[in-house]
Amino acid sequence: MVALAVVAGVGTCAVLGLVYVRFFMAVPGTVEVLERQLTKQDAVPAGQDEGGDARIRDSRFLATYESMTYYAAPGLVPGVACLVGTYPWADEFGYWEACNDIGDGRDVLVDVADPDDRGVLFVPDQFDHTPLERDGWVTLHRNLLIQPLDAAQRPTQPLTHAAGY
Repeated sequence: MVALAVVAGVGTCAVLGLVYVRFFMAVPGTVEVLERQLTKQDAVPAGQDEGGDARIRDSRFLATYESMTYYAAPGLVPGVACLVGTYPWADEFGYWEACNDIGDGRDVLVDVADPDDRGVLFVPDQFDHTPLERDGWVTLHRNLLIQPLDAAQRPTQPLTHAAGY
């Protein structure tokens, strides 16, 4: 009887521990694309504002979709990652940036609408894309998902020129 109680107690503790680790314990997030060597494709073709939160000169190309080009950039503070989007604007390129702490790898880093009003998500490497893809989101890069406009044609093949995927 005592042995049965010990086995049941140990089994309960093991199950509760697994539930805690799976659902409550943070999974450290990473954005490994920021660690690769810079290339010519990584240069953001826009006049850069020194007052922003992203280190634009250290950006890494993620993908291009319709009129937008997306980059990952480190933040000015360690542990921060930024999404930078560029768009052609009357013979010049403009850009926007959005930054956030890289915390739990299951959490979205940046959730924004681009100038064409498409939903854009910047996510850590550990993020699970599957539920969003079922809802119509398109993975452009391991760290980038987009929700195409209803009138926009969705890609049927993986996009070319996406770094690190």
